Amino acid sequence: MPVRSKDDTPAMRQYHSFKRQHPDCVLFFRMGDFYEMFYDDAKLAHKVLGVALTQRSNGIPLAGVPFHAVEAYLRRMIEAGYRAAVCEQIEDPAVAKGVVKRDVTRVITPGTLTDESLLDESRENPLAALVPHSGNGACVAWAELSTGAFSASTFTADELHDELVRIGPRELLYLEDDTAPATIGGRNIADLAEQIGAVPTARPAWQFGQSEAAEILKRQFQVAALAGFGFRDDEPVIRPIAAVIHYLLETQKSGDGSEGRPLAHLRPPLRFAREAHMVIDQVSLRSLEIDRTMRSGQTLGSLLGVMQQCTTAMGKRLLRHSLCYPLRHRAQIEQRQRVVAALVDDGALLEALRGAMEKVQDVPRTVARLSVGRAAPRDLVALGNSAAQAARIVSILADRPAVRPYFDALDAIATDLTRLADTICAACVQTPPAHLREGGLIRDGFDEQLDEARTYQRDSQGWLARYQKQLIEETGIATLKIAFNRVFGYFIEVTAANRDRAPDSWSRKQTLKNAERFITPPLKQFEDKILGAEQRAIAREQALFTRLCDDAVQHVPGLNAFADVVAALDVLACFARRAVRHRYVQPRIVDDPVLHIEGGRHPVLDELLGDRFVPNDVGLGSDGATERRSDEGGSGQGAGATLALITGPNMAGKSTYIRQTALITLLAHTGSFVPADSATIGLCDRIFTRVGASDELHAGQSTFMVEMTETASICHHATASSLVVLDEIGRGTSTLDGLALAWAITEHLSGQGCRTLFATHYHELTVLAETFANVINLNVTVREWKDQIVFLHRIVPGATSQSYGIHVAKIAGIPTQVIDRASALLAQLEVSHHQPASEPRCDIPGDNQMQLFTQYLNHPAVDRLREVNLDALSPIQAFETLRHLREIVDLKTRDTGD
Repeated sequence: MPVRSKDDTPAMRQYHSFKRQHPDCVLFFRMGDFYEMFYDDAKLAHKVLGVALTQRSNGIPLAGVPFHAVEAYLRRMIEAGYRAAVCEQIEDPAVAKGVVKRDVTRVITPGTLTDESLLDESRENPLAALVPHSGNGACVAWAELSTGAFSASTFTADELHDELVRIGPRELLYLEDDTAPATIGGRNIADLAEQIGAVPTARPAWQFGQSEAAEILKRQFQVAALAGFGFRDDEPVIRPIAAVIHYLLETQKSGDGSEGRPLAHLRPPLRFAREAHMVIDQVSLRSLEIDRTMRSGQTLGSLLGVMQQCTTAMGKRLLRHSLCYPLRHRAQIEQRQRVVAALVDDGALLEALRGAMEKVQDVPRTVARLSVGRAAPRDLVALGNSAAQAARIVSILADRPAVRPYFDALDAIATDLTRLADTICAACVQTPPAHLREGGLIRDGFDEQLDEARTYQRDSQGWLARYQKQLIEETGIATLKIAFNRVFGYFIEVTAANRDRAPDSWSRKQTLKNAERFITPPLKQFEDKILGAEQRAIAREQALFTRLCDDAVQHVPGLNAFADVVAALDVLACFARRAVRHRYVQPRIVDDPVLHIEGGRHPVLDELLGDRFVPNDVGLGSDGATERRSDEGGSGQGAGATLALITGPNMAGKSTYIRQTALITLLAHTGSFVPADSATIGLCDRIFTRVGASDELHAGQSTFMVEMTETASICHHATASSLVVLDEIGRGTSTLDGLALAWAITEHLSGQGCRTLFATHYHELTVLAETFANVINLNVTVREWKDQIVFLHRIVPGATSQSYGIHVAKIAGIPTQVIDRASALLAQLEVSHHQPASEPRCDIPGDNQMQLFTQYLNHPAVDRLREVNLDALSPIQAFETLRHLREIVDLKTRDTGD
């Protein structure tokens, strides 16, 4: 905290007062045309913003940014994870007596952004709060101030981290503990926040209090009971809800600028139903690259990146939400499919709908800025233009059975929104200014008082020209002119040579080296009238603007409903456009745990490679259609299998195949059509993935530990309704350890009955298909030609016996001498993976496992050891047998040179 001095100026005393109120914020203190920062704030601004660091005459560190560019600097400060408080001059310095009055008009934190320049239109920006509950679980509430969306739920310890990743809060509120670091389930909450990309913010314990919680909810949403929202007064989950509301009210200093309640756009909290959505945990979000790529962390190249063809900002946000929260219920999925199918079949309807939605701006975020008193003239005009599209969209949807629910929802509010749009459009020009400092928003003819003030302004130039001509005629001074500046106002200027010709009735105002400036009573009267008219006009425009904003705030429920419908239609139109342009088909959704895809394609690579991409089939589980295809010799081979072991060389397409299957399944659960020739997909409760290798060094976990941790989660939580995608389990440890683990995991998942795709280089696992009826082998086709290999990228039934690793290394550019040496070593190390035909086969899985590992012990000493009857040996005989075995080993070693 900066130290006050008895020599502080009145302005600095103001600064200290506001800094004490906001000690955790960088204080942007308005002084004239700059926002100044002092002390440690100045040093931080120099580091983060790159602005010059200077000091005042008394040695106080100082840094400043121009007032007209402050939004860009605020954005950079927030992106760096800091909070900012903006202290404005709330009094005109020209009329101020003493120090200018100031106040903090807004506190900006990562989770409370509303300004358009600070937000990404395609992503949500939630603020979350959590309270420990029931052991290691937590009650969590999350709201987005920029749209008003508000949700809450209770998660178990197993669910908490994954759900926080899906929510993606920018800021995480938690109960402050002065005695020890705040923890949940033994984990430091600040560390948890960092892992999910949120800024941790400690809050006073009373803001999480149970008794206070119910009261603030009722007060905020103006209700007598919470039952209408689906909550009880004594429910723990309302505690984080209350903490979020406290924080929003505290940070939104101008939130009560309108006539309604503070945060009028904030919607009542909804209870999030986890069971209504397919679970996509953080591992799957990352591994499947659903909303960003693993390598760059960017949307470009992800599933969201290729699917994103929405025309509105709220549609773009809803699309991301739909991909992260696929549906679980068949009726909801099929309802979306019917709309997509109708748009696919009727191209004119699709284009008309998209054309209307293109004119709809970001309604929820515009409404939010209106509600917290930070709307600009362009926001108001954009809202009017957007609301005007409600009636147009209603007419487009009329008499279309597939979209009847959306038609009904819009038809109920279209009249009110049209009335609002007409009011705004009648009042405002279509090309509004960025701010109201100089007016220019309200149309001529809309308001008599404004028109009168503007008339004075417009007639001023004519009056000045006439008066200047009159003075020239009266004095004979041809060079006389009338001018204006902000310091002296209007004045008559004559050259120094003509100053003696000025009439005595003129009052001297300023003397310059080469000129003299005067004022006359008529000119002074004119100045008072004109300058007063300009101020009156700007003040009147601001009053009219405030009235229009207040009127718009009264329509918040209808505007939010309109935004919801448009966003939903925008996403479904996006799905339809994707289907038309990229030959997607409508998947058949069934309740049975099946997965049958013909000609499936990876949605991202399909767009990148086009016709060069090789489609593939998938067949897991069985239903009537699959059995018929199997009888006809089609893709139903392996019907009834739930686990497919996929072998083949690296770079041949195994990983692409399993990923594309997961992505097709996910897309089907969003209601989208899918990249395939046909698809039958059974409802999934969850998609599990173990794909790729990564260290978690910050958590002290190696690649293998991460792999085992993720696999353990799959083994514990996968059900018969889950889809499991595994890539190279067990490769992070020794060959035998890894093979044993992969074998046991495969057996376990086979017993679970979950649909599983397991890509592996452990060819020994392929014998499991002969033991377990629900396990099948698939392999990637390869053609060898003149010591070269060609990847065909086709997945076909059967197992492969080699990995072609040396061939891939050669393609990658490993030196020739290394390749040659590796080939020679492979010939020496290679062991047979096939049992002699004469050896009887045992159907007991445990015996098969032992036969698997004794393959690596093909040695005369082992053969001799098998012949020994251990029960009949005396101690002396045992010693002699052991010595003989040692001689065999030594002899074999000398013969082989090993």
